[in-house]
Amino acid sequence: MRFLAFLLLCAACIERPFEGALPQPRRAQVDRAALRDILVPPPADATPVGAVFGNAAELVGYKLDPPQLAPGQRTRLTFYWRCRAELEAWHIFVHLEDAGGTGERIHAEHDPAGGRFPTDAWKPGDTIADAFYFVANKDPLILYLGFYSQGEARLPITSPGRGRDDGTSRLVAGVLPLAH
Repeated sequence: MRFLAFLLLCAACIERPFEGALPQPRRAQVDRAALRDILVPPPADATPVGAVFGNAAELVGYKLDPPQLAPGQRTRLTFYWRCRAELEAWHIFVHLEDAGGTGERIHAEHDPAGGRFPTDAWKPGDTIADAFYFVANKDPLILYLGFYSQGEARLPITSPGRGRDDGTSRLVAGVLPLAH
């Protein structure tokens, strides 16, 4: 009987994780060699921004191709991000709002580089090209962007650079011009 009591007492002393403890999130694993087209510096003709989000991700600049919007034409917008510190998993949101005041908005929520290079795989010093396509209407577009996780959680803007924070952790990065 004493031996059984001794065994129970020893079993009670074994350390176990707190039952409410959350498992540590796993960082994304990517083949960096397959990202040569993504891990590139911004071109000299990129529009500089220099906005920093959460002291971890900097929007160095962006490039519009073609350089001016044409109604009904497919356009590529590429963001150039620089990782300053490790990040958790965040998604990028882009709102292109009609500068003509019609209230129309193009949404472009996405994971960086078409999902090939999630933010939790970024390493300090990485420069990432993140492109997506859209079709413009008849007015210039105001470019808003930022990072979000689940629900409405957004990564705060540490410094807006050449842009401005609209007060909701959404960067106003500039106006995409319309061709004449």
